[in-house]
Amino acid sequence: MSFSIRSAGVMALALAGTALAVPLQNAQAPLTADVPAGWEQRPYPNNLPGVMVVAPGNPPPAVLQLFYAPYQGKANDAKALKEFMGGVEGSMTGGGLATIKRLSDRPRTVGGVKGLERSYDLTLKANGAVVRLQLWYGVSARNLLSVQATTGPTSTAAQKAVFEKTLKSIKFK
Repeated sequence: MSFSIRSAGVMALALAGTALAVPLQNAQAPLTADVPAGWEQRPYPNNLPGVMVVAPGNPPPAVLQLFYAPYQGKANDAKALKEFMGGVEGSMTGGGLATIKRLSDRPRTVGGVKGLERSYDLTLKANGAVVRLQLWYGVSARNLLSVQATTGPTSTAAQKAVFEKTLKSIKFK
């Protein structure tokens, strides 16, 4: 499975926050989650399966991405998880427009699905801007799953906490 992100610009968006209080508004999603009130819920780019939750502002100071791709296999498939993470990490560079540096790595179960949480710094080559990416990756019996929060240098502690709060609210259908 190859997951591609078309634009490094999406990665440059960072989180601006309010309280988590609104349910995810996508009936096709294989999960439920609480996301920040006042943030716009959009379809995932390029017709990929998922939801983007974008903070108000221009450019938005924050983005939360919930991605799910159909996958037929066994839950917690370590090989599929490794391949999925490799595809996501490979796509982060935007075809050479950015570099990534992995900062942390830990096992984490979300909504009963075992997975891995990682954080990265992504540096855009065009202007040297650095954004922080927090990702959780998982594999269920029916989907490859990821939750990503992107924050920039001006993000507040409350904005950075959105990733953790969203992960804790996730329930898989």
